[in-house]
Formats: sequence, structure tokens, C-alpha cells
Amino acid sequence: MRELRLGWVGMALLLLAGCGSTAAPAQEDGKDRINKLFNLYRAYVDKHRKGPPDEQSLRDFGAKLTSTERADRLIGDDLDGIFTSPRDNKKFVLRYNARIDPSQNKAVIWEESGVGGNRLVALSIGYVVEYDEATLKDYQK
Repeated sequence: MRELRLGWVGMALLLLAGCGSTAAPAQEDGKDRINKLFNLYRAYVDKHRKGPPDEQSLRDFGAKLTSTERADRLIGDDLDGIFTSPRDNKKFVLRYNARIDPSQNKAVIWEESGVGGNRLVALSIGYVVEYDEATLKDYQK
């Protein structure tokens, strides 16, 4: 049997490899979900020329889309999961009855609590960003 000898650098690397954080996957999953939810919202606006009046209307609209339509619009098939942020485990807040106008950069969807004082925000121009409370308030106007 061979003996494995590790120096202090090898031990440090092994320890670091075992200390992986789940924050990065939750961050990426959060961005993925809010993007998919925004894509669903945008599909609703494209069809109805205004934002959905409430969550149920948006869910019903998503359920009526075919799997191909959801795939083409990058919504996916997990219509229940995209309404909740994996970072704070709360439902995303949506600006209902809003028409998406890319010329006016406004928050359309955002996390209720977020993480560490920051929230993921889907903007009307189509970007997902992370804002602190004060910046989010500016984009909610």
C-alpha cells in the first residue's frame, strides 16, 4: 500500500475543496428563476399588451403555453418553482398590471428579502441585477 504524504499546501487545498459554499449555487439558481419568471411576464405582456393583474392570471397563462412555447421563451416547465427565490425562500414580488417599457428602466420583479441586504431585481430593460434597498426603491418609482 502506498503512503500519501501531503504538505501544508496540499492539506490546505483539501480543506478548501471540502468547504464549498452553497451561496453561489443559490445565487445562480435565483438569477435563473427570476429570469424565467420575467420571461413568463414578458410573454404575458406580449400577448395582452399589459402586465398580468395577479399571480393566478400569470400562472394560468403559463400553464396554457405548450412545452415548446415555454422552451422557446426560456421559461422552462417548472412553473411553480420560478415564483419563489431560493435565496430567501419567499415568493418574488411582482409589479402587476404594468406594461414593460424598455425605455423606462424600472423594477418589474424582485426578491422580498434577498440576502445580506441585497435583492435580485428583474428590470424592464431585461437585465437581472442585485440591488441594495435604497437602489431598489429608486427603480420601484
